Amino acid sequence: MTTYLKLMRPLNGIMSVIAVWIGTLIAGAALVPDNGIFFGMVAVFLISGGGMAINDFFDVEIDKLNKPNRPLASGKISKRAALVFSGVLFIVGNAAAYMINAEAFFTAVIVSALLIAYAAHLKKTILIGNLIISGLVGLTFVFGGIIIGDYTPVLPLALLAFLSNTAREIYKTIDDALGDRIYNVNSLAIKLGVVKTRIIGNTFLIVAVAFSFVPYILGMLGIMYLFFVLFADIVFLSAIVAPAKYGSKLIKIAMFIALIAFITGVVRL
Repeated sequence: MTTYLKLMRPLNGIMSVIAVWIGTLIAGAALVPDNGIFFGMVAVFLISGGGMAINDFFDVEIDKLNKPNRPLASGKISKRAALVFSGVLFIVGNAAAYMINAEAFFTAVIVSALLIAYAAHLKKTILIGNLIISGLVGLTFVFGGIIIGDYTPVLPLALLAFLSNTAREIYKTIDDALGDRIYNVNSLAIKLGVVKTRIIGNTFLIVAVAFSFVPYILGMLGIMYLFFVLFADIVFLSAIVAPAKYGSKLIKIAMFIALIAFITGVVRL
């Protein structure tokens, strides 16, 4: 069971759940989730896990080089078992979204299809796959608004998540360059090299940092958001000067701090 949980990368799922919760709060929901929000949290956690599992299914050979400790790459789970597990997660996740409203269900189906398409093919395209994943990260916040019935107030946070995650996705192409080159994955780092790839990633980081003050300026989030987002911005900017191999890890840490900033800002702690 632990191995299957690892296949889901539960930390990513938990962060998605928090993003949905934040989106509902920004859209005007009460602090304590109701049944609809609960189903939304279940949906994003399971669909996120399904996406991670299907990604490992298609990447098993590359992961034997880049990430040999992953459940599939290490041989702890068979490809067939991972595929079935992914399918179950997608089906149950979409069923949970169906319990909310038609818009939520439609969104969940589209997201599931994009995750499968990304794992099967789009991941091997230059930048397009990275932008799709970042768009889906931003969409987790929007999904909270869809549950409530008004996603417009959530869009600035979604854009901020999109920008920062795009930077991380670009940095990850540097981390995965060895396996990607062997298996003919046409990533940004393979096409442009490390230096130019970092310049593009750093551009997204700088824009994200500059935009991070907008939610406070617009009055969407309280003063504690500003306090924590400054720490997040410092970590974001440290990725620019750190060795390339640490870039994606630093950005992920900064994104977690930014989530804390969103939470403290929206509940006005």
